[in-house]
Amino acid sequence: MSRSLVLSSLLVLAVGCAGAGNGLRAESGGARMGQRSAEPMVVSAHSVTGPSSSLALSESGMRGRFRDQPVDLRWDYQRVTGVFGAQPTKLELSEGDDTRASGSFGGARVDMLLKDDLLLARVGACSYYMKKVDGGFSGKRDCAGPLEEQFYVDFPESLQARPLGQMATLLTLTLVSYTDTYSPALSPARFTAVRERTQRVPLSNCRRSQ
Repeated sequence: MSRSLVLSSLLVLAVGCAGAGNGLRAESGGARMGQRSAEPMVVSAHSVTGPSSSLALSESGMRGRFRDQPVDLRWDYQRVTGVFGAQPTKLELSEGDDTRASGSFGGARVDMLLKDDLLLARVGACSYYMKKVDGGFSGKRDCAGPLEEQFYVDFPESLQARPLGQMATLLTLTLVSYTDTYSPALSPARFTAVRERTQRVPLSNCRRSQ
């Protein structure tokens, strides 16, 4: 084999390897969400990963494990259904002048309203009244204890722009992860228990900014 042919073969191989490496880096370098939560996560086009989470992500669903709990969810523009933490999930979705999600996520009550720059949400025992800021949402969190001011939720604009079913699921998952930061005693099992108190409290009872 001539020297020029050897050099050409090595060049083609190097270019091919570099292209593969770039593809891997692009996949692993996704959007970060919930970085201050119990489970900081990275979301790419096809996966959600965290210290104890590994989820495959597609246009219509998510499957894998979140904090070592099983997850198998499907969605479209009207609902999210499936299993989260071995508990049933069913969220009803709507999008128009505002964006809404309501129902049950892994056994916990969920109500969310996104309108303009406002996020009003209840996930399990915690209620959130927040406004959009760079990289997520900032505002107040109320978990039936001392009101937490200037609370921040990492959920970047690139995730807010994803299709409704995927965005609602990712945002709910982020708030689930933040709910666990309220108290060291708030275990995933305690979170997924449906509480009569949270079912009775209307979403409008969240404490608003003065």
